[in-house]
Formats: sequence, C-alpha cells, structure tokens
Amino acid sequence: MSEPAAPETSEAAAQDSLDVEPAAAVADDPGGPGDVDSRPETSAAWVLLTPLLPWLVALPGGPWLLPLAAPLTVYPAFAARVKARRYGRAWLLAMAWAALLSVGVITLVAVRPLLAANGIVHGQAYKAEMVQWVATGTGKETTPAQFVPEHLLHLGAFLVLTTVSAGYLGLALGAFLMAYMSYFVGSLALASSRPVVAGLAAWVPWSVIRVMAFVLLGVLLARPLLMRQRWPFGRREAWLFALAFAGIAADIALKTVLAPRWGLLLRDLLIR
Repeated sequence: MSEPAAPETSEAAAQDSLDVEPAAAVADDPGGPGDVDSRPETSAAWVLLTPLLPWLVALPGGPWLLPLAAPLTVYPAFAARVKARRYGRAWLLAMAWAALLSVGVITLVAVRPLLAANGIVHGQAYKAEMVQWVATGTGKETTPAQFVPEHLLHLGAFLVLTTVSAGYLGLALGAFLMAYMSYFVGSLALASSRPVVAGLAAWVPWSVIRVMAFVLLGVLLARPLLMRQRWPFGRREAWLFALAFAGIAADIALKTVLAPRWGLLLRDLLIR
C-alpha cells in the first residue's frame, strides 16, 4: 500500500527544487493553503475597515498610532498568503489596503482639514514641498540629485524593516509614506474646481509604480521570517525581485522625465 507513494514524493521534491509547480512547494507548508482557505476571506475582510484608520489621529498619540496600527487590518491575511507562496494574492491585498488607506486620508482632509493637518505626520511639510513644485516647476521633484537619495533611503529602510519584522514594519513605513502623500493629494483636490480629476492627477504615475514595487518587495521579504528560513527563494522569486527593482528604476526614470511637465498639469488644474 505504501510503495506507490514514493514516486509521488520524489516527483514533488523535484518540482519544488526546480520551482516549476508552486502547489508542490506549498503542499508541505504548515502555513500553506489550509490557513488561507479554511477561513475563506474572513481575515481579508478586515481590510475594508482601513478607510476608518486615519481617524486614529484624533486620539492621544494618534499621529504615530496611525502608521503603527494601520497594518493590523491587512497583516493576518497578507502573512497567510505570503506563507502559502500566493504572491499575487498577497500583492493585490496589500495594494487594496494601500488604496483604501489613501481614500481614508483624503476623506479626512475633506471632512476635517485641521485635524488632518495636525494629525498626519510630515503632511504639512510634504504639502509645502509639493506646492512649490506645482507653483514654480522647480524643487526636489525635478532635481534627481535631491530626490534619488531620498528614494533610496526610503527603499533601504523599507527592505530592512520588512525583513526583520516579517513584513509588519514595512507595512507600517508604507502607511506613513502613503498618509503624507495622500494628505497632499487631498489638499490639492480640495483646492481645485475639478477635485476628482485633480486628485487622480496628483497621484503621479511614478509614485504609483513605486508603491507597486515596494509592495512586491514587501511580499517577498516577509517570507524568510514567516517561514523561519534564511533564503526561502527560488527562480520564481528571482523573477519577482527583478520585476520589483525594475519598478524602482522606472519610478526614478519617469520622475526625472515627467515631473517638470506634470507640475504644469497640476498647476493648470488649480487655476481652472
């Protein structure tokens, strides 16, 4: 009865080593599909509460509580998908979380602008920096010598925080960055006679690509600590790492080329 099982085990091991069939790699993973499928989308449903999180800034210590607590609505479902090597689902879930967090901050700016101004860490400073770019066409946004080191600093901090916390602190840093960028988006939208168009345009394409790349890196680098393995990566992950770093390069290239003209577009939306 037990002899026929041996070839299947051998075949699964071979497939795992070649990283050809993801299902084989997950089959023996104690945190694999069972963790995700046994409670279909219950844990993922918590992400729908994300737009409410910016109101945490009304509490004592709220400005820092927001980025630290923001991952709570997504992390359990995110971690389960990462452990199961369901990278696409983990990425989509984290992207949905980031989008909903942005919606929540923009809503706070629209409803309680003073609370948002006082509660979103670095929001006012970032807004002033971006307003200078929109008004004059100059500033950090159009100067690679200034924005590239800052982007690389954020990237380095994100890589380290993600790796040492199985992804949680990387999401917290992402929430911090998303919050102050969204504060500017909401402020610009409110100042425009076409708030929806201005809000969409203010989420500049290079920033969107950067968020997508950061999230993909977060998905991959959360895995070692979750799996308690130093290097739980194969050829599949190598391609995903390459894709993520290509996104980082595209962010810098697009910003360098498009930022001067994009500032004029946003200025036009404010004038009309």
